[in-house]
Amino acid sequence: TSQEPSNLNEFIDDFYYERETSETFTNYRNTLLRMILDVLKKYNNRLTSINSKLKECDEMDKYKLYGELITANLYRLENTHSPSIELENYYDNNNLITIPLDVKYSPNVNAKRYFKKYSKLKNAFQIVSAQKAETEKELDYIESIVYELENSATLEDIQDIFEEISENVIFKEKFKKKEKKNKISKKKKQHSYNPIEYEIEGFKVYVGRNNKENDWLTLSFASKQDIWFHTKDIHGSHVILKVDKPVNDDILVKCAEIAAKHSKAKLSSNVPVDYCLVQFVKKPHGAKPGMVIFT
Repeated sequence: TSQEPSNLNEFIDDFYYERETSETFTNYRNTLLRMILDVLKKYNNRLTSINSKLKECDEMDKYKLYGELITANLYRLENTHSPSIELENYYDNNNLITIPLDVKYSPNVNAKRYFKKYSKLKNAFQIVSAQKAETEKELDYIESIVYELENSATLEDIQDIFEEISENVIFKEKFKKKEKKNKISKKKKQHSYNPIEYEIEGFKVYVGRNNKENDWLTLSFASKQDIWFHTKDIHGSHVILKVDKPVNDDILVKCAEIAAKHSKAKLSSNVPVDYCLVQFVKKPHGAKPGMVIFT
């Protein structure tokens, strides 16, 4: 059975001080993963609902057309209450189009009702489109957390992930913090970053282990003239090549291979990797941990 969210802090308090074994590590990771997958499902359902609303908005231009055609022909229409009307569509070589009408209303009122429907759906389209863009960003971030968990190797890795998501509003319903100071907060104060290190022909290469460490690595640790690598449109670690001498293409390729190795596409045979100087990597205001843009 899955751990109750309200007990998660107590669970972690006890768990963190247990001896690190394969079994406790697996239980810890699976408990956190179940909760994150619950949130992922919630946002996937939200996206499905948004797409359904956007589908309804597909009709808005048709309603606008109906309103325009009725209005343009009012001078020759009888003020009768008919179930439909056939008019020439001047947007389509004057081919005839059948427009449904509400028999309770005159053609003029039907036209106004169609314009009102169009206006309502147009406003909804703008609002829901913005909601879709935001939800897709949230989903991308949640999937990055799933990737981190699936690639975690130690209790410390999972502790870092927990600290990251416990600060994020996306997970506020799942992770309720206790008011009193506990072992987690003490642990957090002592937190230090420990990226994975490689050495390639005298060059130092650093790899972030989670989103917060990715941010620190790229935005704080790296110098402007260092080189940043990341798999293209694929969840993965930020990779930093420390530059203190000329870099050849062979070094760049080897760093790109490291970026591919530390990504969701690590088992693929052909993985595109973006790279640029660190000075061209920026973090947009309000962006989630690990999310950056670059030139």
